[in-house]
Amino acid sequence: MRKNYRWGIIGAGRIADKFCTALNFVEGAELYAVASRDTERAKAYADQFSASKWYDNYDALINDENVDIVYIATPNVFHHELAMACMQQKKAVLCEKPLSINYRLSKQMVAQAKESQVFLMEGMWTSCMPFIEKIQQLIKEDVIGVPQYVAADFGFTAPVDFESRVFSKALGGGSLLDIGIYPIFLATLILGEPSAIQSVTKLTATGVDEYCNLVFQYPHGQTAHLLSTISFSTAIEASISGAKGRIVIENPWFKATELSVILSDGTKQQYSIPHESNGFEHEIKEVMYCLDNGLLQSERMPHHLTLSISKIMEEVLNKAGVVF
Repeated sequence: MRKNYRWGIIGAGRIADKFCTALNFVEGAELYAVASRDTERAKAYADQFSASKWYDNYDALINDENVDIVYIATPNVFHHELAMACMQQKKAVLCEKPLSINYRLSKQMVAQAKESQVFLMEGMWTSCMPFIEKIQQLIKEDVIGVPQYVAADFGFTAPVDFESRVFSKALGGGSLLDIGIYPIFLATLILGEPSAIQSVTKLTATGVDEYCNLVFQYPHGQTAHLLSTISFSTAIEASISGAKGRIVIENPWFKATELSVILSDGTKQQYSIPHESNGFEHEIKEVMYCLDNGLLQSERMPHHLTLSISKIMEEVLNKAGVVF
């Protein structure tokens, strides 16, 4: 591995805060620069996380030749524009999920990565966590049989603020793009793309989805039941069931450290897989592994999986009358 990868962070919000905490934990990762349109926030982030530079505009960071990879942590609606600008400057990109606000823009981003021959990955941190690798191993070993059913939920009570990121349509808000993407990721990872989607969706006064209750059907008879909401709290648990048993992923399943295998005969096996930092370290290490090996996409979160999820989310939203 190179001694250091110099990271540039665009957007200085809550997610970037957690990411930078993990970044300073990972050997070989250097927080080189941070950019925010809020000058004071950019300065504060640089001081807090010991960044070498700060910028009060995004273009300056994108054009800084010392930046090896850019992590985009802005509201959803800005992902496409910023990622395209980075890749056109031959910058590797880790873009916070969702990759973009719709399928068309996601395809453009993947196409640009191929044209520019640069690394692009959707920042689905869950995909890089050890519990996902353990689940895939258990399925490959036929411990629960062929997966037939996936259930996953993610819901919390968001303060009602129509100007906030999750409620604002102008910023690409709503439960599905913010947190519903996690259950859809799990179902798509395990079962692939659904052949039919049924949904019950409730919209906020701002025109984004407050609640999505989804049932997916698959070509070989499997099903998934998925839920996302910003109007009430849910168990935040997930399970994968087959003829021989089921895998239960405990709260909070999207960053799980605990899971169980419960077989049909009642036998139970518990697994504990703690994080080294806050969970973002796995994603950071995966990106650096890919760069070390000259890869343009991650096997843990490949472009085809990102595009499948984007297409599914767009169909769900369009059924509810939400178009981005």
